[in-house]
Amino acid sequence: MRYKTLAQLQRPHERIVCEIDHPAPAGTGVDLRGNTVGRVELTNTGKTIVARGNIAGQGVLTCSRCLREFPWVFDVSFVEHCALRQIDDPAVYATGEDEEDPIPIVDDELVDLTELIRQMIALEVPFQPLCRPDCRGLCQKCGAVLDEEQCRCGADATDPRWAKLGELLEE
Repeated sequence: MRYKTLAQLQRPHERIVCEIDHPAPAGTGVDLRGNTVGRVELTNTGKTIVARGNIAGQGVLTCSRCLREFPWVFDVSFVEHCALRQIDDPAVYATGEDEEDPIPIVDDELVDLTELIRQMIALEVPFQPLCRPDCRGLCQKCGAVLDEEQCRCGADATDPRWAKLGELLEE
């Protein structure tokens, strides 16, 4: 996701539009499929570069309850502050704790939006992905997928640690 547009962003109030249609960047923690598509508008404000855009794509996530894979579609709109600084320069990442770091987008003489896109996708991934909201998950004892089959282990039996409480309910 590299563009030969750096010279067009050097002065304040200059603006360019980058059409995105590239394979998804690595490092998002998701098995992404196909290309990431969208559009990013970069505007030089004099202090930073403001990136406004929308990206979309698809991938595969693993349900946090039943451990089955399911398709995941994302469509992200964002506004981020970027900097015309080299991506691989360590000094770019050394800022104060209270400061918000603008994302560097320069790689040699090119504008590279790969890191910006990677971060936007990674932020969109759900913390606990679910194949569907009412997924019942796995049986804690036998591992049966409760949405697809009956539990084979009789997990409804009372845990021996709670047996005395159960006796009180019977009285």
